[in-house]
Amino acid sequence: MTIPVTLISPQTFFIDACLGAFERSELQLRCRVFQQRFDLSELGEERPRIVIFDAATDWMSPLVLLDRLKKLQPDARMICYLHQLSGGRAQSLLNLNVRGLCDRRISATDLVAGMKRVLRGETFLSPRVAQSLALGQLRRDDPFYALSARELTVCDLVTSGIKAPEIASTLDVSPKTINTYRYRIFEKLGIDSDVQLTHLAYRHGRKALESEHERI
Repeated sequence: MTIPVTLISPQTFFIDACLGAFERSELQLRCRVFQQRFDLSELGEERPRIVIFDAATDWMSPLVLLDRLKKLQPDARMICYLHQLSGGRAQSLLNLNVRGLCDRRISATDLVAGMKRVLRGETFLSPRVAQSLALGQLRRDDPFYALSARELTVCDLVTSGIKAPEIASTLDVSPKTINTYRYRIFEKLGIDSDVQLTHLAYRHGRKALESEHERI
């Protein structure tokens, strides 16, 4: 049986690595590739079993892209490729029902093995992602764990500097609804402004920070 796969990434090297891994796999995979900017309506024509998307898409937040993908492909199982390891970001993606998380050090063999697990309905985490998540969960003071999946998506957009009307347009809701989410987020986090929200996101690893060696 042929398994349809959709691959979304702006990076040629990642696309080539995936396609090479698929060719060497015993799975019968038919892959449709989307690179750079594209019309999301094109995805509606696909019926993939698995969608692999790159978190490095610079034209759309990964949480927003995931929100759109879930609307267009509600039955597809999602795998996200992370360039910057953050326990908070990884947990946010899992809260949004991503079934697999991998990082740039994953091998082609492990990627295919992870796809098999996801096809079986299991969750797949590459070793470094699992370690990042475990370290993040040791931090019991992270208030973002109290937020819902949609609240996390709104947080991601707000801390990216996007204003309420544009967030509303992105998520296909009214500006009033977005402001309701904002105030609910502020109440749960004990803050009262977007600036405080951004500072809190950096403090708890929800926005990538430069470490001495690499982004974490």
